[in-house]
Amino acid sequence: MMAQVNATLPNGSIYVLSKAYTMADVQGVSVLVVASVFSLVAVLSLLSAIALSAFNTRNSAIDQHLFVRTHVAAYFISLLISDLIQAVGSILNGKWIHDMLVVDGDFCTFQAVLKQTADVAVAFWVLVIAIHTFCLLFLELKPGKFALYGTLISGWFGIATIVIAGPAATNVKLRGPFYGVSGYWCWIAPAHTASHVTLDYMFMFLSAFFSFILYTLIFLRLRGNIVVTGWRVAFRMTAVAYQGKQSDRHAVAIAKQMLLYPVAYTIIILPIAAARLSSFAGSDVPFAATIFCDTVYLLSGVVNVTLFTTTRKMLPLDSLRIPKWSISEPRAIPEYGSHVDSYYRSSGTYAKSDYEKESVTEEDIGPVVHASA
Repeated sequence: MMAQVNATLPNGSIYVLSKAYTMADVQGVSVLVVASVFSLVAVLSLLSAIALSAFNTRNSAIDQHLFVRTHVAAYFISLLISDLIQAVGSILNGKWIHDMLVVDGDFCTFQAVLKQTADVAVAFWVLVIAIHTFCLLFLELKPGKFALYGTLISGWFGIATIVIAGPAATNVKLRGPFYGVSGYWCWIAPAHTASHVTLDYMFMFLSAFFSFILYTLIFLRLRGNIVVTGWRVAFRMTAVAYQGKQSDRHAVAIAKQMLLYPVAYTIIILPIAAARLSSFAGSDVPFAATIFCDTVYLLSGVVNVTLFTTTRKMLPLDSLRIPKWSISEPRAIPEYGSHVDSYYRSSGTYAKSDYEKESVTEEDIGPVVHASA
C-alpha cells in the first residue's frame, strides 16, 4: 500500500486522497483518541450534573443566585458543548486507526467540520467568559437578559457562519474541496493554507491574547492598582485592597472563579500554537511533538471539568440528588352497605355524610307502597 495517494489540482496544488498509517502512527493517534474519550466522559458527566441541579432547583425561591441561574452558566455550558464537539471529532480517528488509512469522503468531511467547529467555538466561548468577567469585576456592570440571549444566539450563529464560509467561498474546480485529508486526520485541506489561519488558528490566538489582556486588567483592578471612577481609569503603584460593590457578592465570587478558564485555555494552546507556528515557518515538527501538543489541547474538556469540581463548589450538594419517582400501588376497595357505590365512597367523591348509614331504611326512602295483584 502506498503511504499517500495525491491528486494534482488545476492550480498546481496537491490534494491528498488517502494516507496510510504506520504502526507508529496508530500508536500516536490512539493516544489522542484516549484523551478525547476522557474529555467526553468528563464533559458529559458535568453537563448531566448541571442539568440535574437545574431541575431540582427549578422551583427554589430561597437562593436566586444559584450558579445555574447566572449568565456565566449559559456561557460555560456553551464551552462544555464545544469541548464535547472537540472530543467527538477526535474520537472519529478510531475509524482511521481501524482501517490503517485516512481516506477522503463524507466521513472525512464530517470529522473536518467537527474539528473546525470545535476550534472556533471553544475559542469564542472562552473569550466571552473573559469579557463577561471583565464587565462584572472591572467595569462593575451586570449585563441584562438581552445581552445574554443576544450573545448566545449571535455567538452560535457566528460560529456556524465561519464554518460555512470556507466551503461556500471555495472554487472547488480550481482549488479542490475545502475539507480533506490533512496530516493524520481530516481537517481543512492543505491546499487552503490561508484558511488554516483566517478560519481557525486566528480565533484561537486572538482568544488567548485578549483573554490574557483582560485577565491582567482584572488582576490589577482586584489588586487595587487600577481605580475606575465612572468612565475615568487611574493607575497607582501602591496596591489597595479592592472592595467593589457589595450588592451581588455571589455573582462576583462566581466571576472570580471563571477567571481560571481563560487562563487555562491560554496555557493549553501554547504547545499547539508553538508547533503550528513552527510548521508555518517551514520547520519539520516531529510526530511525537505533534501528538503531545494535540493531546494537551484535547484534554481541555478534562481541565475545564476539573477546575469546576475542585475549586469553589457551585452546585449545592442537595441539588445533585436523583429524584425518586414513586408509582402508586393498587389497593382493595372495601364493600359498604350504603346506597353509595363503594368505588366512589372509597375515592372520596361524596361527602362522608352521604354514606354514614350502613343500610337503607324505610325512613330514608319513605313508605313502601305494594301494588295489589
